[in-house]
Amino acid sequence: MAFTLKQLRYFVAVAEAGTVSGAAQALAISQSAVTEAIRDLESDLGVQLFDRHPRGLDITHKGHQFLRHASSILAGVSDARHALTEDSKDLKGKLNVGVTSLVAGYVLSDILSRFRRANPQVEVTAVEDSGDYLEHLLVGGGVGCCGDGDIQYARQDGTSDRDH
Repeated sequence: MAFTLKQLRYFVAVAEAGTVSGAAQALAISQSAVTEAIRDLESDLGVQLFDRHPRGLDITHKGHQFLRHASSILAGVSDARHALTEDSKDLKGKLNVGVTSLVAGYVLSDILSRFRRANPQVEVTAVEDSGDYLEHLLVGGGVGCCGDGDIQYARQDGTSDRDH
């Protein structure tokens, strides 16, 4: 049996979250669906992608190798879908993003690479600083959006999720 794109999405989500429950929450599906998809994927590939322990999962060496390929496959599918969308919806311009060191260290590069693939006409710059200073920049217009460990988003009126 060949693996599916759904299994790849679930695998990447688990690798990013570090737990099945975190991945299930991010995907808005049940933990059992994620567990079954990962088990079937490992069976199909004939390798163990994660080492299981009571506090979550650790990705194995083979898992890291497969993660690069899975991410590339999913990005290619996303790019193919994007290529078929209307050109008039393409975003253009500049986006200044503010992030804390936690976000910069763990998720920013992946998010930015996906965003840049999907929106090549947008020039993105990132500012790394404390949450309080980033909120100051957001309110003052220095950044268009910002995020900390809880991932906050800017609204078009310039207020953050913390304001609501």
